[in-house]
Amino acid sequence: MSATPALETAPAAAVPDVEKSLRHKVYERERLTAQTGHYWGVETLSCKQADPMKFERFYSRLQSACMAAREVARFVAASPGGREMGEAVWALATAEGDSIALSEGFVAHSAAFPVAIKFMVDRGYEENPGFHDGDVYVADDGYSCGAPHPGDTYTYVPVVHDGEVVAWACAINHIMEVGAPQAGSWAMFCVDTYMDGFVCPPTRTGENLRQYAWWDEMWKRRTRAGMMNILDDKMRLAGAAMIARSVHEVIDEFGVEYFKLASREVIEESRRVVIDNIRNWMIPGTYEQVGFRVAKFKGLQKIWERADADNLIHMHMSTTIDERGRICNDMEGSSRWGYHAFNAFPGGVKVAFMLGLSGALAYNTKFSSGGNYAVTGNLPVGSIYNPGTQIASHSNAWAQMLQVTTMAYNALTRGQFMRGYMEESYAVSAPWDSVQGDGVLADGTPYGYTNFELLGACAHGAFSYRDGQPAVWFIASQLCNMGNSEEFEYLIPPLFHLGRKLQPGYCGHGKYRGGIGLTTVHWIVESGQRFGASRAGSACSFMTEVGQGMMGGYPSPGAAVAVAQGTNLPALIEQGITPTTFQELVDLVADGKLKADRLEIWKSDAPDHTLKDNDLWSQIAGTGGGWGDPLERDPHAVAVDANTNRVPAGFSERIYGVVLTFTDGQYTVDETATRAKRAALLAQRREESCPTATWWRRTRERVLARDFIGPVQEMYRSSTSFDNYKRHYRGFWHLPEDFDL
Repeated sequence: MSATPALETAPAAAVPDVEKSLRHKVYERERLTAQTGHYWGVETLSCKQADPMKFERFYSRLQSACMAAREVARFVAASPGGREMGEAVWALATAEGDSIALSEGFVAHSAAFPVAIKFMVDRGYEENPGFHDGDVYVADDGYSCGAPHPGDTYTYVPVVHDGEVVAWACAINHIMEVGAPQAGSWAMFCVDTYMDGFVCPPTRTGENLRQYAWWDEMWKRRTRAGMMNILDDKMRLAGAAMIARSVHEVIDEFGVEYFKLASREVIEESRRVVIDNIRNWMIPGTYEQVGFRVAKFKGLQKIWERADADNLIHMHMSTTIDERGRICNDMEGSSRWGYHAFNAFPGGVKVAFMLGLSGALAYNTKFSSGGNYAVTGNLPVGSIYNPGTQIASHSNAWAQMLQVTTMAYNALTRGQFMRGYMEESYAVSAPWDSVQGDGVLADGTPYGYTNFELLGACAHGAFSYRDGQPAVWFIASQLCNMGNSEEFEYLIPPLFHLGRKLQPGYCGHGKYRGGIGLTTVHWIVESGQRFGASRAGSACSFMTEVGQGMMGGYPSPGAAVAVAQGTNLPALIEQGITPTTFQELVDLVADGKLKADRLEIWKSDAPDHTLKDNDLWSQIAGTGGGWGDPLERDPHAVAVDANTNRVPAGFSERIYGVVLTFTDGQYTVDETATRAKRAALLAQRREESCPTATWWRRTRERVLARDFIGPVQEMYRSSTSFDNYKRHYRGFWHLPEDFDL
């Protein structure tokens, strides 16, 4: 890509005078913000007050530049994931890395920008190699740039005016493959960071808006999807170049001093709006929540003894909202970091915090880094969120960190519900899944891949007044999209879609149920010399992802994988039979119609499988939780679900206590039998239940006896190694001071 005229004429940045240096700006921003409570100490919005129309026109120019960058760059060059999905964002940030304006998409990832900028400042990048207009930097490392995991790759272009860095044009997208020992963009089995794949700290990879030749070769040599990753690299840079050029034009029109001051005012204004929203929509107090992630790897390998373990990862969050509208997410009590792929670093955790805030509180403001200054966190050193060591693997941090987002988001929706905001209140859950792997085509061409379809299109959980909708929501972006089957089929030639549809009954049930989740069935066709697949999702069906119900509703079921190998599928196709959902595949095998040498149901992480022609790979994911007691659901809504096959009729009596009769091809409600059935179920509940005090005493005896299975005991031992959570745990169970796990 050639440089634009505006960039060619801008001078390179020598080390500027102190007040113009990037180091001075970063630390002065921190000092003034902490001292005054206002971003950069901006207490008066002078630009806005002097000329409101000019101020709004200024912001509109910047915002439209970011939106245009996204809409154009995706069609300049992109992988199917980069073009099809909402997993990308383009942004303009201040010199210090705070976002001023963003496109649609991965907006919460702007929380990582300041991490990368400060890392470069603290490591002397400003002097060596120096920042010049049109330089290109790329990073994907959680420790040094705040990336949640190495599959999220960032591009930064400094915008330099008269020798001073005044802004950064930024872009990020989720690439197709990261080059870890386990193929895909979320390696599930990693012992330490040296197995994370192609991890790079902020690195200058080009100049004058053009990448160095060696950079493309790095993608080719260090990842299995080199050409796809190069396309995404060009996509990010194309959009960043558009933004950089627009910034120079805006500076020419408005002046550089106005640009700097007005940018700070945009951020301060949005900070104030978010604070006002918190005060107006929330209830002050502390919201305590827990989540869990199974990492079941015991016995899968014999090389790394320290990683030969089953882990139950504990995510503990206490969200405090104070009367001034500030949010603090205290993560103490979460597990310690371990020799697995699910650790995270503070910058990525900040991104997870922002996902909830951007979805719940940022509707009526210019979305910028202002919201970042309303949220703080306590991430104890040594924990899974702040390992205190660079060696911790974070290749699939999202597999547990999405529960951080879910808990933070649910705290906000609960607060809104208590203030009476019904439309904004729903059960937030997001058990997404993905298939990833690598292969070698018949002609010897190797490739790697990830299919995002069960990530980008999840169901809403139930609202406080209505059912959730299927495939309309993506927790990480405003842009819900599962991508076109045809796009993924040319990316992954052997994976042929037999079905991609809703799985009846797959949801969290309640007075209002969650949206129905998605399922896919892939047929392996022309597998080439070799084809392998594994999964990479956020939840497992062994247990619920988040330990909560909404007013008695059932939580969302987790994700699962079915692998059928050595099947007679061609014979079934001749009969006009093909499985199109996860359950259909399992049922066809159970009925003996689909014969398989081996059928595996993975409720945890499905490891690498070598797949041959006529093997089948099916996944189920992307549903939402319920709200309210299922026995309070309108019986006629249950009948509608049965008649439209959203929820099978067989679920009606067991879950909802609704007795249906089938007449003339339709299910109708037997009102008398339903009242009797619900009364019987309530009586059964009373008989099987016990008072909370009785349950507490019985469970306390188990705690005192340390009556846990190994992974659970290790989980609590890890969590109670932090002093505050140890006091919390001992206090809840009234344990003696010398009790220890």
